[in-house]
Amino acid sequence: MKLKTIAKCAALALTLCVSSMQAQDSITTKPRLTIGGYGEAVYTRNFYSDNMFRYSHAERYKDAKGHGRIDLPHVVINLGYDFGKGWSMGSEIEFEHGGSEVAVEIEAEETGEFEHEIERGGEVALEQFWIQKSFGKGFNIRMGHIVVPVGQTNNAHLPTEFFTCYRPEGEFNILPCTWHETGISLWGKFGDWRYEAMVIPALNSNMFNNANWVKNGSASGYEFRVANNLAGALRIDNYSIKNLHLGVSGYIGNTFNNDIVTNEFSETSQYKDVKGTVVIGTAEFD
Repeated sequence: MKLKTIAKCAALALTLCVSSMQAQDSITTKPRLTIGGYGEAVYTRNFYSDNMFRYSHAERYKDAKGHGRIDLPHVVINLGYDFGKGWSMGSEIEFEHGGSEVAVEIEAEETGEFEHEIERGGEVALEQFWIQKSFGKGFNIRMGHIVVPVGQTNNAHLPTEFFTCYRPEGEFNILPCTWHETGISLWGKFGDWRYEAMVIPALNSNMFNNANWVKNGSASGYEFRVANNLAGALRIDNYSIKNLHLGVSGYIGNTFNNDIVTNEFSETSQYKDVKGTVVIGTAEFD
């Protein structure tokens, strides 16, 4: 009888101890689970033709009619969790331009043939999914799928962070935007300074073109991202002056042969020593 009583008391004490530890560990100034998101709806009237040859044959289409557009550029759902002891997780799913829809339809005009029809031409993307360990304001490690803050637009890509209806066309048309990769990031804050350094897969030169420079270099047509080459990215921001933000960012990585289709033909090939190094540097203020 005494042994049973002692066992019950020990079990009760252990339960209270565990409950106390859990309660103590859960004390925080912010909720453990965070759910959020944002969306934007845009109507624009463009005073130029939407014909694809309007620039290459400008004289022919100089008097062409303008066009209007209504769009949902971005609808985003965020999910985060603070595990305690400096561990946290964040994720972001983005629906661009209303998402994507594909249907299988029977075409009566083609003797009942089945066809895949694209009914909505948007995208659904996992833009962020990471786990982070914080050792203090000055040093944090983030691993997973993260945003690459190279350039002003990638660093400030939320709809409340730029003045135009759509993202500014300059960086948007020559750099990946929003640029997100799977990698490792080290970041922190010291007074009025913030830094971030990361290692990510390099861009793929097979996806470059003369119209958009390296914009499509982070895209992959496979179920995975080819990472034959790795790259580095760095960003430093300063907030010393009130109402003024100064920032610099950079990227460097070899882009040649960063695909399944190799460009190394032979030891005597003219491409044998080609690395295709891409270097990006930006400076901005706002």
